[in-house]
Amino acid sequence: MSRTPRTLVRALSASAAAGMLAISLTACGGNDSAGSASDCTPAHADLKTITEGELTVASYDYAPATILDGDNVTGMEGDLINEIAKLECLKVTVSTSGGAGAVIPSVQSKRVDIGSGNWLRTKERTKIVYLSTPLWSDPQAIVSKTGLTSDDLEGKVIGSVAGNLWNDSMSKWLGDKFKIYQDDESIYGDLKAGRIDALVASSASANYRFKSAPIEGATVVDVKPNANVPQFAAVGQVMLPSSLDNDALGKALDEDIKKLREDGTIKKLLEKYGIDPSVGEPGAPSEL
Repeated sequence: MSRTPRTLVRALSASAAAGMLAISLTACGGNDSAGSASDCTPAHADLKTITEGELTVASYDYAPATILDGDNVTGMEGDLINEIAKLECLKVTVSTSGGAGAVIPSVQSKRVDIGSGNWLRTKERTKIVYLSTPLWSDPQAIVSKTGLTSDDLEGKVIGSVAGNLWNDSMSKWLGDKFKIYQDDESIYGDLKAGRIDALVASSASANYRFKSAPIEGATVVDVKPNANVPQFAAVGQVMLPSSLDNDALGKALDEDIKKLREDGTIKKLLEKYGIDPSVGEPGAPSEL
């Protein structure tokens, strides 16, 4: 579910979001006042957001899904969110402090309208946030320098970043040979140095990272079903989480995403970041 720096910390408490840094960027019409432009007609006229005229987004750096660049968020999701904001005549405000671990808690506590950063649809998350219709599918992968697959992990030292869905299952399976990291830089550094045999990550993010920061001999092998890790049984679907208490916003996101898929926008965004556009047709919504 990024890389300059590529922080991926998905299990921090809600308190980690305190003191968030809000960065405003324009997402409608290309100027600072576009969110309230009189000639902009929103797709959903009665849409309510935390701050009138704004769409507040909790995000972090996780390329190619989200790429933070100064006052801007781009990447596949960042660009898509800006397209949604244009449809709704909203200015995007991005909250970045707290890293990935602050995203879901910030949505739950209504400090932001939506979250972003490769969040997958899961059964557990249906209990705490509204899961948007899928943006695209996102296979998970085993990243190693020896071509390991998900059947080759027993007895090996395996890393994963905090908050990943499979962490509990892999910890029970691999015991003290399973190591949890707080950020991507550390885990990829240990893979390069040989301190771990492999890591588990998003296939898209690993392949994107290696374009600019390759590791000699590293391979990215999509996971196969493994009885020890139920989360490997299906390919995850990426979504935008929003508050369960703002059903209208969730449904508006669903409709906007559907429109942007049908008009080819999602396909173009995936191609822009070097992702196979076929993942932009994820099928009916499902949860891991």
